[in-house]
Amino acid sequence: MKRAQQMAISEAIATGIKSDILAAIDAALVGETGKHWIRDLNKLKSVIADNTAHFSIFAKDGNGKLPFLSFSALPGAAHCPGAGDCLTFCYSFKAWRYPAAFARQCQNSWLLQSETGRKAIAAELDTFRPLIGERVDFRLYVDGDFDSVFRVGWWMRVLLSRQWLRAYGYSKSFAQLLGHHAVGEGLWPNNYKLNLSSGHRHDEWILNRVKALPITRGEFVAVNVGHAVKSTDHGKPEHNAELRAAYGRKAFTCPGRCGTCTPKGHACGSDRFNGIDIIIAAH
Repeated sequence: MKRAQQMAISEAIATGIKSDILAAIDAALVGETGKHWIRDLNKLKSVIADNTAHFSIFAKDGNGKLPFLSFSALPGAAHCPGAGDCLTFCYSFKAWRYPAAFARQCQNSWLLQSETGRKAIAAELDTFRPLIGERVDFRLYVDGDFDSVFRVGWWMRVLLSRQWLRAYGYSKSFAQLLGHHAVGEGLWPNNYKLNLSSGHRHDEWILNRVKALPITRGEFVAVNVGHAVKSTDHGKPEHNAELRAAYGRKAFTCPGRCGTCTPKGHACGSDRFNGIDIIIAAH
């Protein structure tokens, strides 16, 4: 499947117009020979048509880099309103090589747009509820971001009412987060840690206002070290030294695999790392 066809579907989903989305999917199916693309695009048509999930909404223990429960939606300018130069190196587009991953992102972005879809998301999330007294680490938005003030509020209410979740995430949607704060609902859950992601398009004044939000842990910065970096480089002592030198000030280096950075939990979701920059090489 061509990237231009994927972008057409993604941008159609952002409009919320069902007929346009179905037309974009049909156009992508014309001449498509990959059996998995044909299968998953037709499943995606069913998602759009009847507003129900035909792919799993959440990922659990999906890969070695992220051992936590997670949620993803579509990336890109149409869905990530705070995105800036991060669009030039966004890793989320790499997942579009895989039919099911692309279709799942499309499905989740679509479900978020309706009350019926959001109920389906919340219902599947509740299937992961653990035994009494246990907690579940949850990364909100591996791919994608809060696309509106409403979406921020909805997710904050979901997290606030599910204290069994130990949630964290990364965002560039600073205007949307501040918009929710201005509403005055007071709905900032104590079980969510926000990492301010680099590559955004906002100025220092906006950045400082978002830093002051009660959910904000600190900044998570992708650092350009001047050359291509392999995933296996993260965490190596010589790489960490190069990364800190390129950043130029004190910071904690991400090892690239969530959950392995400290023996007492991961830094991005920890109170112990409040106000500390966490850095990783752009890759």
